[in-house]
Amino acid sequence: MAAAKKVRNIILVGLMGSGKSTVARIIGKKLGWQVCDLDRLITEKAGITIPEIFAGKGEAYFRRLEKELLATVLQQGEHLVVATGGGAVIDEENRRVMKENGTMVYLRAEIKDLCRRLGKGKGRPLLAGGEPEEILAQLAREREAFYREAQVIVDTRGLTPAAVARQVITAVFQDAGEKGF
Repeated sequence: MAAAKKVRNIILVGLMGSGKSTVARIIGKKLGWQVCDLDRLITEKAGITIPEIFAGKGEAYFRRLEKELLATVLQQGEHLVVATGGGAVIDEENRRVMKENGTMVYLRAEIKDLCRRLGKGKGRPLLAGGEPEEILAQLAREREAFYREAQVIVDTRGLTPAAVARQVITAVFQDAGEKGF
């Protein structure tokens, strides 16, 4: 019998508002693992907010920082729960690094739920100047195939963040042949 794959890290992906940061904190607390919120790390490194990065330096600069920090974080070791930004999956190298260094988990959410959580999108540069529902639907269409490359998909519809975290933990550890929670 083949040895079970060990769970090294859990990497959460999904559209903005899908609950990645909140669910990562819950998972980290339940497992006793370190939590890395990529957007927070980006703002710390840049010394300015994400809207300020987009406005002053552009999305390309943001994506370069995101790629660099994702690789750096995942090289730190094991037992990390990483909350990525919603667009981290658009880069092929990012997807490869995530899959090689942990279990990529797609938190799938309905557009109406995302709109409810995000409101008018204050502080979300990609939602600026448009109708959030239309922009989110377009982003979902553009990114869905990338999100679906995740080893685990959790549908968040109707679930609390704690329930999503439980589903992620159960699915990730069952997939690895380890005991879930």
